Amino acid sequence: MKRPAYLIAALSLLFALPAAAAESADGFDRYVAQAMTAWETPGLAVAVVKDGKVVMAKGYGERRLGGSEPVDAATVFATGSISKTFTAAAVAALIARDRMRWDDRVIDQFPGFRLYDPYVTREMRIRDLLCHRSGLPHGEMLWYYSTFDRREILRRLQYLEPETGFRSRFAYRNLTFVAAGEAVATAAGMSWDSFVAETFFRPLGMTSTTTTIDALGGNVATPHARVDGKIQPIAWLNVDNIAPAGGVNSSAADLAKWMLFQLANGANGNDAVLRPADVEEMRTPQTIIPVTASSRAAIPETLFRAYGLGWFLEDYRGVRLAYHGGRIDGMSSRLTLVPEKHLGIAILTNRGRSDLPDALTYRLLDAYLGAPPRDWSADMLRLAEDKSKARDEERQKILAQRVPDTKPSLPLARYAGAYESTLYGPLDVAFDGKALTLTRNADAIAALSHFNYDTFLATFTSPALRDRLVTFELDKLGHVAALELEYAGRFAAAGPPLPSDLALAGAPKDPADALLGSWSGRWNGVQPLTVAVERIRNGTATVVYAWGRAPVWGVEEGGWRRQDARIERGTLTTPLPGGATATFSLRADGSLRGLYKDGGRKRQSTLRRMP
Repeated sequence: MKRPAYLIAALSLLFALPAAAAESADGFDRYVAQAMTAWETPGLAVAVVKDGKVVMAKGYGERRLGGSEPVDAATVFATGSISKTFTAAAVAALIARDRMRWDDRVIDQFPGFRLYDPYVTREMRIRDLLCHRSGLPHGEMLWYYSTFDRREILRRLQYLEPETGFRSRFAYRNLTFVAAGEAVATAAGMSWDSFVAETFFRPLGMTSTTTTIDALGGNVATPHARVDGKIQPIAWLNVDNIAPAGGVNSSAADLAKWMLFQLANGANGNDAVLRPADVEEMRTPQTIIPVTASSRAAIPETLFRAYGLGWFLEDYRGVRLAYHGGRIDGMSSRLTLVPEKHLGIAILTNRGRSDLPDALTYRLLDAYLGAPPRDWSADMLRLAEDKSKARDEERQKILAQRVPDTKPSLPLARYAGAYESTLYGPLDVAFDGKALTLTRNADAIAALSHFNYDTFLATFTSPALRDRLVTFELDKLGHVAALELEYAGRFAAAGPPLPSDLALAGAPKDPADALLGSWSGRWNGVQPLTVAVERIRNGTATVVYAWGRAPVWGVEEGGWRRQDARIERGTLTTPLPGGATATFSLRADGSLRGLYKDGGRKRQSTLRRMP
């Protein structure tokens, strides 16, 4: 099989460097291998372009820890926030087609855009979406381990209270790039995904690059993270809902093409896809980023730092860098341009929360800029370990404040129920007769252990989700009114209203009465419902069907009604308000499977028996 040209180039042209700083390809390979061991990184890929050519594109290590498949230049990794460079370029492409301007109001390009502050809604510009000065808090729970799609994320922005003043300071946020992606979709008349594929991926020959994990092929790296004290493979995180901010998946070979395109000022051969003035605008400081004392100590050669439009900007050894890092669960990356040197460097790794891409980037920059070699890997690893230790110590200080020998105010079963945040949506707390479980969705489930008083510690099954304290709030009658989830805020009790004369029998003794009791769940994970089966006689059940609010479906008030329902072959069928019907069937695991039908509209639910 003929070897790709870029691999031949990697062998012969890797270091076209100043003589004073020359480092052999073998020397760099050894350095990478040592750094990978130190950072516990199973695999990585490197791409370097210089003076319009691919100088290097190759892989190191393995796609999966303990596996036999090597990483090569075509291995696909998650690029994380390098995706933001594509979204900014998509805006520039629309500007070149006279469909958008940097200073268009967002509401003019995306009429559904709404923020908490009406003034900011009215004055937010496309430029503001791309330079991290919106004043919004992180709001990461809107997308991270969330079932919300992009439109639903953006609909909920109106409930996200600002953290700082509009345009007052730099505050890195993913959410505004989601809005930019939807503005691109509106202006382009197609999805953001289709537009970047049509405008960049296909014309540039980026054949391995995608915007969804559903399109991943065979040559794909496995993410890795520290779990129970050691590096282990983890599942790919689906971030399709914020793809314009962090969902592009690519390879070293493809990112080499992206860097060549960027360094050619947005030209693909003779085709000027972007205007040079707009490329320069993306690399012009928009929001100043303070260079802290610790940052200056770590990299004394950098005197300024800013954010442009989709790019971080800084000086290094007298040249200007435009770059972006990326981190998604189990993956870390960085892409760097040095326009005046016609140089581009991309590093992709399959290890999460790692600064190794930065270390290797600076190692290569020093070589190309004629600087003496520095062991960036060792220096950055020490800093990373110090930061990690400081975070762990700070967390332990919080947990050490626990008051011992306290008890919850209520029996555990009383904390179970549906909870709702206008901003972040539903949370459910269930009691299985022994312990409490907190559930956001199938991928975000936590065991609740008592911490002190009415506070519990949520330990999530996913290693990517850190533990959180959950505090239940009681009203004046001793009922649970809400829960406070650490880092997320208040979730009000949202269980459906029930009749005061609800009459439930004890635990069913006859298998024919297995449906007796109170069952709770949510239709499509959204609307709370309770089915209380009070009596069963001769195949007919007396049922209280209760429903909660679901503003997203236009249901502003909850309610209930008592009615008879038929039971056939273990399945209960009951009419619902508005002419709909629902069936509830007992599963082997003791839950109920609910199916809702209203004409062509269908919903489903898994209901658990309430104690």
